[in-house]
Amino acid sequence: MPFQDIDDEVEVTPISRAPSALERGLRKTFLEDWGLKLLALVITLALWLAVTGQNKPVTLRVSGVQLNFLRHEGLEISNELPSTIEVVLTGSPAKLDQIRPRDLMATVDISDQKPGERIVRLSRDRVQMDLPEGVSLQGFHPATLPIRLEPRVEAQLEVEVKFEGTLPEGYEVGAVTTNPAKVRLRGPADRVNALHKAMTETVWLDGKKESFNLSNVAINIPDPRVDVIDPTVDVRVEIVEKKRSDTHLTFVTASESVSWPSSLRPLNN
Repeated sequence: MPFQDIDDEVEVTPISRAPSALERGLRKTFLEDWGLKLLALVITLALWLAVTGQNKPVTLRVSGVQLNFLRHEGLEISNELPSTIEVVLTGSPAKLDQIRPRDLMATVDISDQKPGERIVRLSRDRVQMDLPEGVSLQGFHPATLPIRLEPRVEAQLEVEVKFEGTLPEGYEVGAVTTNPAKVRLRGPADRVNALHKAMTETVWLDGKKESFNLSNVAINIPDPRVDVIDPTVDVRVEIVEKKRSDTHLTFVTASESVSWPSSLRPLNN
């Protein structure tokens, strides 16, 4: 039986093999529907960038924030101060969008200050604000406030009724009384001591011919730093007729003296 020479060429036919599950999965993942997968990747990346941008802190200036002061119980602020300030806040855009300036209030703690003129520097340690979680307070404008602190005092002042208008001819104002005759005021010492009387709101006299009473007439103290403890009084106004004062003339005759009113004059014969 003849043997085949080992040097003779032998044609080898490869045996086909079914792909494994891993190979099928990789092929499906990377080669099939690659257009849709690329679109999904782009959308995912865009959403990620959008979310990341929303969480990135930004700075916002908020004006019109109400200003309040926490002071020592026995002291009052005597000078005029701004009612609002501007604050600088830092936080995510989503958090800052929740803030409404009219709902914000900055409370400045000056309870450690003594009477006199002071320059108070606004800082995060001195100013308290109720802010959403994740929002922080960074700065203020103005950064300083000049403040004059005075002892709080209480005083009693006589009430003076303020009249306007004109009474009819022949009438005048008689006695004017108020109940109470004095009212109590409270405020900074320099402001209260500058007042001498407590004026009422205007009482009109036009057309009045008879006495009249008014209840709950307001005390009008224009100084906003002074509080009126007794804000109203009752007023009694007497309206009386003017008295006629006639001057008498005396004529001396041989027999007697006669007194004449000034409105009557004897005729010369």
